Amino acid sequence: MDGSHLYWTDGGNVMEATMDGTGVTTLVTGQTYPAGVAVDGSHLYWTNAFGANQDIHNGNVMEANLDGTGVTTLVTGQTYPQGVAVDGSHLYWGDDIADTVMEANLDGTGVTTLATGQNGPYGVAVGPR
Repeated sequence: MDGSHLYWTDGGNVMEATMDGTGVTTLVTGQTYPAGVAVDGSHLYWTNAFGANQDIHNGNVMEANLDGTGVTTLVTGQTYPQGVAVDGSHLYWGDDIADTVMEANLDGTGVTTLATGQNGPYGVAVGPR
């Protein structure tokens, strides 16, 4: 949530509603198993666990403007990305099949493995530094 809206994934969609649950809106459609959503002051981020044609070994990390426009693929080739978190400079996600926790710059560059040997990491959170 961003203080005024809730965001979630539902089927192949990224959704939004006001904090009281009214005004449910579909922001982005046609995603391949979106799993997790994060928001900062200007963008939504989510993972697509599958790539095109339901390819489990080609998941993506995605971005769009808060109104759902400008959908962009930031990171490709992830095995089965699950969950996503964002801070002021990086994105973080778990890769369920690769058993890793990953990081990238907000523009999708600098993809780095932060932790290996995890047991199917799904959720990622970022706290204040």
